[in-house]
Amino acid sequence: MQSIGRIVKTQQELKEGAFPNVAQHFIDYSWMCQRVVLFPRNEDVSFMNKQLLQELPDSVHVYKSIDTKCRINDAFDYPIEFLNTLGPPGVHSHTLELRIGAPIILLRNLPPPSLCNGTRLRIKKLMTNIIEAPIETEYAAGENVFIPRISITP
Repeated sequence: MQSIGRIVKTQQELKEGAFPNVAQHFIDYSWMCQRVVLFPRNEDVSFMNKQLLQELPDSVHVYKSIDTKCRINDAFDYPIEFLNTLGPPGVHSHTLELRIGAPIILLRNLPPPSLCNGTRLRIKKLMTNIIEAPIETEYAAGENVFIPRISITP
């Protein structure tokens, strides 16, 4: 019987055990589907994602959220730089680092119907406000989609 889990002592050991030679195998969808790592905290997920992203070829593209104040005369005037460092639950990080070829998962529903929360994609092209990525999940595999910059203001 094949082992379901494995205990490791360091995040480096975890990375090497779950994603050996990731730079050579990351394009293989079936190889990626055979790997899963669950973390209890978002900061651990972010750390592992950065470690794995560093091993992929091509340069990193950094996207930043729009960070302007909605109201000038707020009672609490915190510097924008400070606010960008916060990571409250339910709010995405101020920066998003991506590389061409990296696998991604959509975290919200978008039109057309094939773009729903959990859809797996692979980055094909990174533009200023749009990401081009083919869908990798079975029902629409290979379909190229464009993911726009999304506003999260109410």
